[in-house]
Amino acid sequence: MSVLSLGDIVRAEMASKGLSETPENVGRTALSMREEHGEEIVVDRLIPSLMSALEESDVLIDGMRQPEELDRLREHVGDVTVVALSASPQSRLEWLEQRGRGEDGSGAEFAEREEREWGWGLEMLMAQAHAIILNEGSLEELEERSDMILEALGF
Repeated sequence: MSVLSLGDIVRAEMASKGLSETPENVGRTALSMREEHGEEIVVDRLIPSLMSALEESDVLIDGMRQPEELDRLREHVGDVTVVALSASPQSRLEWLEQRGRGEDGSGAEFAEREEREWGWGLEMLMAQAHAIILNEGSLEELEERSDMILEALGF
């Protein structure tokens, strides 16, 4: 299974503009991309890589945030299975702090990111999931749950 990341599309846009990976730049870039090119722009830019990857294997797309992105994806790929991960805000903040990406920032920046991403319709997207994996344990537990769910879904 291949993995493609919508976040990589936003980071590539930032790089093309010479912007550093800060929470402010990530948020501003993601918003401006959508304002200038439509809500589906991130998926639109992923489609060529996706179509190529699908020739070889199933593809997991990481980082979808909006129902419009899923709708656009379905225009290109008829058989889409949505699996959502759910974790408490506290757990997500702890992981971001441990991850150490420049785009992750502090607790205040995390709160802004949460507000922005939930405002894009993340809850509506998660409601369309075929399965939701609770992610409150160790990485090993997440891997076990993910493997079990993916197998049950036929992957």
